[in-house]
Amino acid sequence: MFSVNIFPPRVFLGDAGALSFGATFAVIGLVLGKSFALPIIGGVFVIEILSSLIQLLGKRFLHRKIFPVAPFHLWLQHKSWDEPKIAMRMWVISILFAVFGLMIAFLK
Repeated sequence: MFSVNIFPPRVFLGDAGALSFGATFAVIGLVLGKSFALPIIGGVFVIEILSSLIQLLGKRFLHRKIFPVAPFHLWLQHKSWDEPKIAMRMWVISILFAVFGLMIAFLK
């Protein structure tokens, strides 16, 4: 039976699942010739990666942290947001990014 992975989570994807999912996502984009839309469709992932990258570069070159914590979802937890609230907001934002990216990718 299909169950939604709502709070508390019953299934944890982990790095192995997330990396294979991301690789499959990228291959599909390359096969379809729509790789320019992938950063838009995966906008939440791009934001997470950029927040971590900015933090790492700030620590290395400026010798200080740019954000109190990174990646972005941990900063939201640091601001006292509950985990289910963060997850639901990310779902909504992901859907918006996906719809916008697909509109851009398949416009004729």
